[in-house]
Amino acid sequence: MDVIIRSSEIEGSANPPPSKSYTHRAFLASALSRSSKVFNALISDDTLATLSCCGKIGAEFVRAGDVFRFRGCGEIEGGKYFYCANSGTTMRLLLGVLSLSKFRSVLDGDESLRKRPNRELVEALKSLGAEIRGFGSFEPPVWVRGVIKGGDVEIKAKSSQFVSSLLFALPLAKGDSTLKVLDVKSKPYIEITLHVIRESGIEIERENFTFYIEGEQEFRLRNFSVPSDFSSASYLIAAGILAGKVEIKNMFESEQGDKRIVDIVKEMGGNVRWNKREGIIVAEKSELEGIEVNAGDIPDLVPTIAVLASIAKGKTVICNAEHLRLKEIDRIEGIYRNLRSLGIEVKKRRDGLEIVGGKIEGGTVDSFGDHRMALAFSLLGLVAKKGVCVKNAEVVSVSFPNYFEVLKGLGAKIEVS
Repeated sequence: MDVIIRSSEIEGSANPPPSKSYTHRAFLASALSRSSKVFNALISDDTLATLSCCGKIGAEFVRAGDVFRFRGCGEIEGGKYFYCANSGTTMRLLLGVLSLSKFRSVLDGDESLRKRPNRELVEALKSLGAEIRGFGSFEPPVWVRGVIKGGDVEIKAKSSQFVSSLLFALPLAKGDSTLKVLDVKSKPYIEITLHVIRESGIEIERENFTFYIEGEQEFRLRNFSVPSDFSSASYLIAAGILAGKVEIKNMFESEQGDKRIVDIVKEMGGNVRWNKREGIIVAEKSELEGIEVNAGDIPDLVPTIAVLASIAKGKTVICNAEHLRLKEIDRIEGIYRNLRSLGIEVKKRRDGLEIVGGKIEGGTVDSFGDHRMALAFSLLGLVAKKGVCVKNAEVVSVSFPNYFEVLKGLGAKIEVS
């Protein structure tokens, strides 16, 4: 599906979707608990992959309105084929959990997921007793069976998902564990994992990023309400900054690192206000200036920041973002190619990008199969003289299924072909 977004003035209010990161973890914690309810879960391609895998490990669930009722799996049922689609979070969290089963399982995914490496996580699990086979750097398909036991493990993780996988699995293992994280990007996602685990009654002591985990604990999640997603809200904030005024509702505090988008936009000179008590963010059309952004903990915001940088005065430098090369695509390369196709001056760095803002005449960009490319670059059509065509735009369903309907509701001129 190709979508054309034309120059528009927008105004209105919108509700962003629930957090994808929280939904993944709440579903899995519910699958491991006796009986629980998850409220306001995100229903998207990625989270449905996790939900499907929760059923395969033995959990039962039923949906009634915006509530999922779970009956947990009791004993983890391995010995099956687990298809994780495009969801790296699903595959990596399940890799740890399935290391607790004595039956061999296969974890697989689509073409994009089959390019995503897992070596550091695999080596950590193997050191604890898992038997894991695969190719290269253990890109899917991966064959895994346990049973892991507690112990001392160190990990230098290219992805925070590796750490989250261990944090879900080790409390269920026999024996106590010490998990020492030597280096990791995207630390707020670990805090999201710890938030859900704490709500599940799991006790973990920590000293910075060393975790002391008692074994043979029990997940006891009862009720969990998923907060709104700040990654998705970033596109609505950017829409207001670019082309009018947007009020974004239900935006309350949580562990999400992507709430930094508010401070980043303010630093660029954007008119954005966040009433934390009422959970309302208002973003209005603004003149922006380039800044330097350390993206080590906020990789999912980089496409949005790059779009704002492309219309800001001066240069924006995005650094400490080399982990973007290991996402659904090499996002540094994808952003670079799309900005170039729209005539924006941009330079690739090993760990990020340098972008000099200018005027957007219009043109064609590609999602490259990555939802965040489609979500972010569609926004430049709002200010492009000739509009912007986004190719393969249907991938927004991974995290923001009704995105284009929301933009239309704000007054954006959108054509679908």
